Amino acid sequence: MAARRKVWIIIALVAATVLFIPVKSLDCPAWDVWVTDPEIRPLSGLTVRLTCRNYSAERDAYEIDLTTDSRGHVMFAPRTVSASLGRRLLVTLSSAAAGTHASFGPHANVLVFGNGLEGVAVSGQNDRVVDWTGKPEHMDSRIVVTPQKP
Repeated sequence: MAARRKVWIIIALVAATVLFIPVKSLDCPAWDVWVTDPEIRPLSGLTVRLTCRNYSAERDAYEIDLTTDSRGHVMFAPRTVSASLGRRLLVTLSSAAAGTHASFGPHANVLVFGNGLEGVAVSGQNDRVVDWTGKPEHMDSRIVVTPQKP
C-alpha cells in the first residue's frame, strides 16, 4: 500500500511540475507591410500599427507602431510568447468566459493611419480584414490608404 501511495505522489509531483514548464509559441509573424495611395505610389511617414494577442497564453494585447520609409515599407519582427501549460490553461478558461464572443489562440492584424489617411490589410479574395491566426510564419500585406472618415 505504501509503495502504491509513493507512486501516486511521484506522478502528482511530475504532473504539477509539467504545468509550470514554459512553452514557447509564435505570437505574431514576421510581417512586411507596403503602404501606397490608390495610384500605387509608396507613402512615407505613415504609422503602421501591429496588434497581436494570444488568447490562449496572455491576458493583454500587444501593439507596436512603426513609420513607413521612403518606399512605404515597414517590417515587423516575429514575436514569441513563453507561457507555462498551467498559465495557458487558466488564460484559455478566462477567454472562454466571453461566451459566444470568445477568441482562442494567436490573432494579429495591421492598420495604417496618419496625415489624414487610413487603411487596413484586407485579403484579395473577399476584402475582409486580415486576421492572422497562427500561420504562416511570415506575412506580406499591401495596404492602399484612403482619406480618413470624419
